[in-house]
Amino acid sequence: MENEKPADTVDTSQFPRELTEEQEAAQDAQAQEKIFESLYGRIMTMSVSEKVKLAMVGNREARNILIKETNRIILSAVINSPKLTEDDVLMYASNRSLADEVIKLISMKKEFLQNYKIKLALVTNPKTPAAISLKLLNYVMEKDLRSISKNRNVNPLISRQAIRVLSKQGKI
Repeated sequence: MENEKPADTVDTSQFPRELTEEQEAAQDAQAQEKIFESLYGRIMTMSVSEKVKLAMVGNREARNILIKETNRIILSAVINSPKLTEDDVLMYASNRSLADEVIKLISMKKEFLQNYKIKLALVTNPKTPAAISLKLLNYVMEKDLRSISKNRNVNPLISRQAIRVLSKQGKI
């Protein structure tokens, strides 16, 4: 991958502008829905290599469609996209309907784990593997530990461990 160009210099001419340029947030909901449907249709007809390239140069809407794919290569390309923001990662980390693979890919990137909100989202997401959640639990603040210990949507192992951490700290 020595010849790989930065995302800003990659040729995006093979993709429609709606897939590579960020859209204005001021559009009404109905117009955005039509755009999303047409983008979804275009993306679903692409080959894997085209989807990987789009994951690297595409806009937020394109990445949000591609993150729902089942192919690990495409998911990895989305998570490694230079255009991916911490807000996008936070949204993915807290989404309980995404594939487990997305959660694992997020938890393996140190730059994402420097954000407290992302750590907390991973701990509270039931799809996060217990080993990862338990490791991240040591970095969670007291008020969030209390919340996790009472949350029924969290893995029971994680909520019990949150209680243990609180009692170990003398906070119970």
